[in-house]
Amino acid sequence: MRMLKVMAAALTGLALIGITGTASASADLTWPPKDVTPVHKTKAELQEQAAEFTDRQEQTFPRLFRGAQNVVHGQWGGESAGRIEDGQQYLTSWTRLTYRGQDTEVFTQVNAPGFFTDSPKQLCERDTCTGQVSDHKGGVTVFTENTQYGITIAWNFRRNGEVVWAQSWAPDTKAQVAAIAADRAYTFTR
Repeated sequence: MRMLKVMAAALTGLALIGITGTASASADLTWPPKDVTPVHKTKAELQEQAAEFTDRQEQTFPRLFRGAQNVVHGQWGGESAGRIEDGQQYLTSWTRLTYRGQDTEVFTQVNAPGFFTDSPKQLCERDTCTGQVSDHKGGVTVFTENTQYGITIAWNFRRNGEVVWAQSWAPDTKAQVAAIAADRAYTFTR
């Protein structure tokens, strides 16, 4: 039920983007947030967190990418798949799948509070921003794209200082990457 609410919010936001065409940064989200509490976890804690993230992918990807085949979730890690170190401030993972007849990948990165320092405005100065929506939880999701490589990215900036982003190489997957990025199951703060 919760995922359906996230997807509905993302789809509503996407409809608004199509109507308004805004690509400005959120006026009410101060970045970095005040009083960010850094999170430092042990390798064992991060491995447990990574297992929870994989469980979440297995639960949600079939709903997000309806009809996808050959779905393979990669190991969460850092500099490489499965490589996790004490104190690491982010976790990344690749999911490979066939969606709408096209082989593609979805990349997800979960950043600990304070690790990702660019503000939504700075992100839009650096990358090609195509819009933004509230995530209805006090944060904002900013959309960027790389048209040269057909990459769609959703960056979810959260009030606690976390930034979670997801990207896809498949066309018309903005709602899916937004739902992944805004999903609070992907967090460093539990």
